[in-house]
Amino acid sequence: MSKTKSEANIEDVRLLKLEYLLPKYWGVWLFVGFLWVCSYLPFKAQWQVSRALAFLAFHLAKSRRHVVQVNVDLCFPEKNAAQKASLVREIFHENMQGYLDSGTAWFRDINAFKARIEVKGQDILQREMANGSGILMAGAHFSILDLAGALTSLVCDLNVTYRPLDNKLMNAVMMRGRYRFVQHAFHKKNVKGFISSMRRGEILWYAPDQDYGRKHSTFSPLFGRSAATITGLTFLAKAGKAKVIPYSYHRQGLRQQYALEFYEPLPTTGSEEQDAANYNIWLESVIRRYPAQYLWLHKRFKTQQDPNEPSPYM
Repeated sequence: MSKTKSEANIEDVRLLKLEYLLPKYWGVWLFVGFLWVCSYLPFKAQWQVSRALAFLAFHLAKSRRHVVQVNVDLCFPEKNAAQKASLVREIFHENMQGYLDSGTAWFRDINAFKARIEVKGQDILQREMANGSGILMAGAHFSILDLAGALTSLVCDLNVTYRPLDNKLMNAVMMRGRYRFVQHAFHKKNVKGFISSMRRGEILWYAPDQDYGRKHSTFSPLFGRSAATITGLTFLAKAGKAKVIPYSYHRQGLRQQYALEFYEPLPTTGSEEQDAANYNIWLESVIRRYPAQYLWLHKRFKTQQDPNEPSPYM
């Protein structure tokens, strides 16, 4: 696959660099080796490994456990205390399994998983692409995020957006893995690349579901709360002349079987507030189907609409 610097920000994915022999990277090498080994384990064994990781994270990462607990309390008030406690533990387990799933995406032959995916709504995607539309595939941070990218490449060609990791070696491993299954990976600041790909009639996977602060956000309801929602959907759909197709991806049960689902295009109203609201309505409906498989470790409601109102995570 060809990539040019004018189209994509090409990350340095070389792993054989003298710099990476420094002691500060030894822990990363151990972690990468661990992911590689786990990626070849039977899923039942992986599930037990991620259960152990979740147990450690739950008890050691107390600040992150607080974030998850606050999110569950805010978004699922109908659950009783025991149900909430159970969901918090499930969230840790699913998200730890998500790390192992990333290893599967980066190191395994993804073609071996063709028979393990159930694709719904592919006719919607094909219909819009046949009309010559670029596609802004509106995803979200579900636990199988990287694995979903690899699985999606079995269904269609796609471009992705990304935020680079601070650790250079881990970022190289991640991007090396992603370049195996994407056409282009666009740095979050390469907006020109985003737009050009959609104007060529291509697919751009974009996840606007995290709280990046007040500057480029509008406030829209999510689980009954006003959530800071970035306005990129409105801008990119207009600039890229693209259809916004929501896209979800989840593990089905306790096995390596996955559901990939395309939905009817969201209306692009030109109103940042309305477009964000339409996306959040869809997002909430999908999260409610798979509540533990969402990235609740993120402070989704940290930015308050009233700047004088304290964060719920304090």
